[in-house]
Amino acid sequence: MGKDEVVDLVDEGDRVIGSATLEKCLSEGLLHRAVAVLVIRSRGTVLIQVRSKTDHWQPGRWTISCTGHVKAGEGYEHAARRELAEELGIRSPVARLAKMLLPKVRGAAGVEWEFVSLFTARSDALPRIDPVELDGVRELEPRELGPLMGGRRLTPDAKLMLQEYAGSIQGLSVSRPSRPGPRPRAGETR
Repeated sequence: MGKDEVVDLVDEGDRVIGSATLEKCLSEGLLHRAVAVLVIRSRGTVLIQVRSKTDHWQPGRWTISCTGHVKAGEGYEHAARRELAEELGIRSPVARLAKMLLPKVRGAAGVEWEFVSLFTARSDALPRIDPVELDGVRELEPRELGPLMGGRRLTPDAKLMLQEYAGSIQGLSVSRPSRPGPRPRAGETR
C-alpha cells in the first residue's frame, strides 16, 4: 500500500473516527488498522519475510509472513487475504487469531500506531513474492523463531505479534535463547 493510500482512522476502541492517507498517519502518529498473516505449512514450519530494502517502513528487516494496512472501508479479513495474495502470491483462507493494539513504534518514516488483527493461513503453496514489497521469504521451524527475537533483525512489531501467536499456536515458541541462532538470508526459501 502506497503512502498516498487512504486508511480508516480509529480510536482506542477500534471504532472508525475518520480517514487519512497512510503518509499522514505515519507523519502524525495517527491510530489506524493493519493485518498480519502467519503462514503455517502442513509440516509445522512457518514463513517469514524480509521487507524490501527500498520500503519506507523498517527496510530490510524480517517480519511476519505478510503484513499490511487495511484500506478505508475494508474489513480485516478481506485485507488479510488481499495482502497474502499481493505479497506472497498465496490464495488461501485465513483464520482470525487475535486483535491487538500495538504501542507506537518510531522509525525513519515516522510513527506507526496500529490496531493489528492477527490471522493464520495454512498453505503449502510456493510463495511468489512481490519484489517491490519484499526481498525474500524463509521457511523456519518454530524453534528457529526464538533466536530472531533477541536481535535487531525482526521489526519491533513482529516481535510483539510473534509473542501473541506463540500463546495461541501449539508448538510455536519464541522464547529468547542464550546464544544466537542461524541468520536468515534475503531471498532464501527452504
